[in-house]
Amino acid sequence: MQVRSLKIAILFCLSATLVYGQKKTVKNTDKKYGMFSFNINYSDYGFFKAVNDSSFSHAFNRKGLFKSGSSSFGLGVSYWKGLGSHFDLSGNFIGTFSNFPALYLKGDSIGKAAFSPQLDLLLHGKMFKESSKINPFLTAGIGAAYFGPQLVVYAPVGVGLQFHFNSGAYLFIQAQWKMALTDGIKDDFMFYSLGFGQHKKPKKVESQALIPAADTIKTEVKKDTVAVAPKIEMDTDGDGVPDITDLCVTAKGTVNGCPDADGDGVADKDDKCPDAKGTARYNGCPVPDTDGDGVNDDNDNCPDVKGVADNSGCPSDTDGDGILDKDDKCPDAAGPAENNGCPMKILNGGKLIRSSGDSMTYFVRFDFDRANITNEGFSIMGGIVNALKADKSLMINIDGHADNIGIEKYNLLISQERANVARDYFQSYGIAQNRITTAFYGSSRPYDVHQDWLNRRVEITIYKKK
Repeated sequence: MQVRSLKIAILFCLSATLVYGQKKTVKNTDKKYGMFSFNINYSDYGFFKAVNDSSFSHAFNRKGLFKSGSSSFGLGVSYWKGLGSHFDLSGNFIGTFSNFPALYLKGDSIGKAAFSPQLDLLLHGKMFKESSKINPFLTAGIGAAYFGPQLVVYAPVGVGLQFHFNSGAYLFIQAQWKMALTDGIKDDFMFYSLGFGQHKKPKKVESQALIPAADTIKTEVKKDTVAVAPKIEMDTDGDGVPDITDLCVTAKGTVNGCPDADGDGVADKDDKCPDAKGTARYNGCPVPDTDGDGVNDDNDNCPDVKGVADNSGCPSDTDGDGILDKDDKCPDAAGPAENNGCPMKILNGGKLIRSSGDSMTYFVRFDFDRANITNEGFSIMGGIVNALKADKSLMINIDGHADNIGIEKYNLLISQERANVARDYFQSYGIAQNRITTAFYGSSRPYDVHQDWLNRRVEITIYKKK
């Protein structure tokens, strides 16, 4: 069945059902008062493409359902108003943090990310009266949204389930098919939400008949009163702490009535070091210095290895090149002071991501789905060209990488193109082919698992020929 035909059928059936049901509604004594609700929501932009390509079952069971670039999450606020015992009207404002598929928006070939505000006006036809604890309902209406620069008008239709609790709380679960009425987006999309609302409970009014008049209330004042003797609390040891709360009744003390010889706030009976001021964390003993470097363990970032106070208790010069780790740009690889502790001079503007005793690796970023060198990349690679020309013993290795969007076969191809483009750049400046090696890895070696844009890159390692 074609999606467009199904769309027309659903709109017709929903409209007929809602209109007919509204005519049958006469009494408005069982209806929802005005109420705000808040929801979390999920939009699936790839559902109907999967339906057209295969089937509805494939669309629900496809891989990557929550993958960035095909769906988005958002928040929303709604105002509900009952029109009768079986009908509600709601106005909805929704904000989604969208990452659209490539070609989904009109004029967008790469899949842009954007905040998308949406505004819907919906009519809900309920199966049962408002007082029902569980109430299925049908939904139809009209809505508009900005998806990036595109203004899109759509018709939401769907189903939902309302849960009504005795406290006046409501829980709404909804699924809607948002049918595009304008051509700002390529396909319709599915929208799911979970919402919560709360009616203010009406104030209880006490019946005046049950409250006696002031002049009918008689009070009696007893002429004879009995004096109550003050309560005397025992303090056997005279330390000012009553025996009832004193943990050391027969010995004067300051900590819950117990002695504290070293004045560290830990009673002697619980103090493992009663003659030395300490802390409760260490049972009344001083903070230890496990590695004996003069920096106590609480302030020592390397408590098991001797270090120096200037480096928070950690070794001052890991690679032994005479430059403190805090000032060493390559703390794990020895290098001279003129190179800031690195084996070779750091390129201006270059992002150094790894170093060893005889190599340094730089990061060159590429745009999404592109193998063209950016202005930033030209600057870094130009510095590498100068270094290679100045020292003929230097070699380079170029590794191409891609993000995890799309199929791996394509990601391997784009990572290979990026490595080849970088290689061709160096050869165009007279760097011999036998001084360059290349490799490519697709998305198998991510630099950052959370930020895909950092994975669209080549890594260029400069090393000395052995």
